Amino acid sequence: MTVDFGAHLFPRETYPDAFVGTDIESLLGNRLSDADELLEIYERAGIDQAVLSQPYFMGSGDAAETAASNDALLDVVADTDRLHGLAAIPTQAGGEAAAAELERALDAGFNGGALETTSGGIGLDDEELAPVFEVADRTGAPLLVHPKLDESLHPDALNDDYLLNATFGREAALAASISHVIHTGVLDRFPGLQLVYHHLGGNIATMVGRIRLQLDEGRWPGQDRVKTIEEFEAQLRERIYVDTAGFFGDRMALEAALDLFPASNVLFGTDYPYEPRSARELSELVMSVSDVTTTDQEAAVLAENARALLVNT
Repeated sequence: MTVDFGAHLFPRETYPDAFVGTDIESLLGNRLSDADELLEIYERAGIDQAVLSQPYFMGSGDAAETAASNDALLDVVADTDRLHGLAAIPTQAGGEAAAAELERALDAGFNGGALETTSGGIGLDDEELAPVFEVADRTGAPLLVHPKLDESLHPDALNDDYLLNATFGREAALAASISHVIHTGVLDRFPGLQLVYHHLGGNIATMVGRIRLQLDEGRWPGQDRVKTIEEFEAQLRERIYVDTAGFFGDRMALEAALDLFPASNVLFGTDYPYEPRSARELSELVMSVSDVTTTDQEAAVLAENARALLVNT
């Protein structure tokens, strides 16, 4: 059994106008919107199930538009037991409205939710998101944390010149978000909150040496607002989940993640259709995980962890 936790699809009924006629639409064609094509490609790749989300609607300020997009995606996933859905959370519509949409979507049959590292300046440690986390904490629904695609950080820091935002900005934003939810006590306040960070959490495992250096007690001034390295690493390992998307199956990135995180906290993900463009590339991403895991780890990462996290299955 193989379950892709990090796939994306935009049903034609609510396909974003902003995508129409773009270069990315020309490159990806129906793979962005056609569930039948997705299922056919996944079958050829030997992947049994996919968990779908819609990044464009995550963090929206329009709760009604987000609800319509969620309903369209639910219609798609309800047609087959091979697909699952993560409801887009309209963060900028306000905390109560965002929480209400997540609860409505879960009641309708969604298997979790999805939001961005930051939307309209609202990060995961912002009090605005407390109602959303209360719903996720109470229901056990996992939340995929997706990078904000454009201007992930500040445009003056890493902009789109030389693809710096796409290459580094999104990953820095993911790793920074993890640090925020740990240091600000979000995970302490919501003990049942299950956050799954896309792209190996911005490849945070390779930065642990740097984190240890900075959090080493007494080594640097200004440490009164941070957790100790022992507290930080414990919550990182025990409370944060990551998926394997974002690094095109890079062996070093996968090995670093599995060295830091228990295998129970790593989920197979592909970022379809953006990262893999064919059944062959999808199957190669599966093999990249198989190549760096033991038999028990492989089963956990490729399917068991996702199946354990998803609600309404």
